[in-house]
Amino acid sequence: MKVNLEQIKIDENQKNFPLAVHGASIKKFIKSKPNLFQSNFQFPMMVLKESALKNNIEVMAKYCKSVGAELAPHVKTTMSPQIAQMQIDAGAWALTIANFWQAEIFRKFGFKRLIIANEVLESTAIAKIASLNRKNKAEIIFYVDSLAGLEIVKAATPANGKINLFIEIGTDNGRGGVRDLAVVKNIAQAIKADPRLNLRGVTGFEGAVPSAARNAEGESAVHEFCKKIVAAGEIAYEFKSDDRFIVSAGGSAYFEIVAQELGKFSKPRMLLLRSGGYVTHDHVYYEELYPAKSTGHPLLPAIEVWSQVLSAPESDFGVLNLGKRDIGCDLHNPIPIAKYQGNVMKFTGQIEKLNDQHGFMRSSDKFAVGDLIGLGISHPCTTFDKWRLIPLVKDNYDVVDCIHSFF
Repeated sequence: MKVNLEQIKIDENQKNFPLAVHGASIKKFIKSKPNLFQSNFQFPMMVLKESALKNNIEVMAKYCKSVGAELAPHVKTTMSPQIAQMQIDAGAWALTIANFWQAEIFRKFGFKRLIIANEVLESTAIAKIASLNRKNKAEIIFYVDSLAGLEIVKAATPANGKINLFIEIGTDNGRGGVRDLAVVKNIAQAIKADPRLNLRGVTGFEGAVPSAARNAEGESAVHEFCKKIVAAGEIAYEFKSDDRFIVSAGGSAYFEIVAQELGKFSKPRMLLLRSGGYVTHDHVYYEELYPAKSTGHPLLPAIEVWSQVLSAPESDFGVLNLGKRDIGCDLHNPIPIAKYQGNVMKFTGQIEKLNDQHGFMRSSDKFAVGDLIGLGISHPCTTFDKWRLIPLVKDNYDVVDCIHSFF
């Protein structure tokens, strides 16, 4: 499948693209060989570094192959069919999404094997999934973590429908998922008893473990949770409906622990990682958690958001023209990393707070009104959702493509 969005015309709906190209197709715009700093872009503007994006896709693909795992990247991070296609081209087995609406977006672009990393309880969505699976128009798998939820699924599934299920495993004070492993057998038996239902495996998300962290206690908690997924799989295995029983976890920040523990599952299985944030990485949150030694090659931050200094009323204080509507701040504030003043140079500082449309920057480095400041982000998911069209740039900031997101 080839994602082709280049005939879409640029207009005011694509934030801060050059005014002169409004009305032109993306294909025509790219042919003009634009540059972020030389082509009258307005600011703020998010960009994706092509070299980092390609590096990250390659690094994770090689890592999964090295540990005998498949990858179903969580594309709710980017909601971009173009990036998803890059991941599939690099060997991803499936795509992961968060709900049926997201599944429909990616199905529209031709992606068929989709994992909804969530329970699905809305009756019309369940019926549609059952029909798509039965007609082989898609292979959609979603979660169940209770007999009550399973009854809702059964009631909404047509007599000739087909539903693929993972049993989700959780932890105390965490998110969804079975807490008591004794319940796993009850759910698995109930799935096996209904010919419309197929048990495809067990799953969980280690990132929801409350004490997960890059310290001895936090990593121990992640190990224990992954062992719980394995134990659940041992219970559920006899009720499987497919030769490839899947044992899966998120693998976003602790993927070396996930691979180590889930790899101990004693029966024939597919080990499946569902990392999402790896594809663009970041400058703060994932950078602090990422186990670089596990891959032998670093993930690289691919997202930068460039903004302009609107005001410098104090020698070390500047007001930037970006805020919460332009850049994520759910985990940490962004950090200044570069300045453009004829050329790109290193720049350091702190973003003390963000308003809706303004950033409050402190820096001992020299800056002036009108300067362009590049910022790195923490947690890519909540920056992508603020941009519909994102320039893909070379390291010299020449624009080589435009990446669409569908939030």
